[in-house]
Amino acid sequence: MNIEKFKELLSVPTKTYKESKMVDYLIKIIGDMEGVTLTCDKHNNIYATKGTLGEEEFYPMFISHTDTVHELVDQINVEEEYLVRPYTFGKDFGTEQSLCLKAYDNDGKPTGIGGDDKCGIFICLELLSRLDKVKVAFFVSEETGCHGSKMVDTEFLKDVGYCTQYDAPGDHLISYSCMGTVLFDKDGEFFNTALRSITKSFGNEMMVQSHPYTDIMMIKQKSDISCINMSCGYYNMHTANEFVCLYDVERAITAGMNMVKDLGLKRYEFKYEPPKPANFSHPFFDEEEQESEDPFFESVHHLESIDVLEEKSGIIIADPYDGNEFYIDDEDGYKLYEILKKRYR
Repeated sequence: MNIEKFKELLSVPTKTYKESKMVDYLIKIIGDMEGVTLTCDKHNNIYATKGTLGEEEFYPMFISHTDTVHELVDQINVEEEYLVRPYTFGKDFGTEQSLCLKAYDNDGKPTGIGGDDKCGIFICLELLSRLDKVKVAFFVSEETGCHGSKMVDTEFLKDVGYCTQYDAPGDHLISYSCMGTVLFDKDGEFFNTALRSITKSFGNEMMVQSHPYTDIMMIKQKSDISCINMSCGYYNMHTANEFVCLYDVERAITAGMNMVKDLGLKRYEFKYEPPKPANFSHPFFDEEEQESEDPFFESVHHLESIDVLEEKSGIIIADPYDGNEFYIDDEDGYKLYEILKKRYR
């Protein structure tokens, strides 16, 4: 992959509700691609289509979001460094160093590179460039509630066979559900084929888990196609020390290519069902496994109306009645603690 182009994209400042520079950048990049049609709706969501379908063919679709959580700075300076990938949602990467990209401001302070979800943006652009028949979409303002994807153009989805999002950290995660919205049939052809493709591409075992929320949830709720979300190589998300691993990004691109090759241009239907009350245990554990230690979480505290799932890098708070859950990192968790301490002391 073109590392310099990736560094260029990572240097574009973007924050929720302040995404115009990234939107303009993408319109320019996609507009220069041969054979690609581009539209941008009134919300600044971007849609791109490449290739013409044959009879009974459907487009594979890939998506990401254009915002990050980081404050805008005058200059994002992207540096190449060899770094150790930290423990991330159930996986210890050991002490081996990998070539990574990290961002600094003009004073040399880490500023957060925005791999969540600039990694996803770059991967989608690469797939748009490399594949002959494909659709991609970039949605605004995901970080505060998937505001862009809530307004997705459903006409754009009618000739889509399945949809993949790149918005998970590490190199080992697949999202089975988001806030109680199930994305695919775990026993179906789509997932079993996709899992083989993704596992082969990353070269390691994948962990299938529930994701707090991201745009793929909205696609699933507005269409009866199979959807999936996977890792795309960012680490220390939502912190100033966030970085991206180039090896992981390259493998994520390969996973997308292999999925299209193995799944073909077919439609993989999966009917949407509203979330049901859930205990938010791992979706693939049977009852016996649920009684054993869950490898994804350090502990689970059961309350009357919410579940608080304590993960090493933060906390997930889940409502078992309507399927809603959201993630709080350690920094925001401390702020919440200070607020609650003052209120209930």
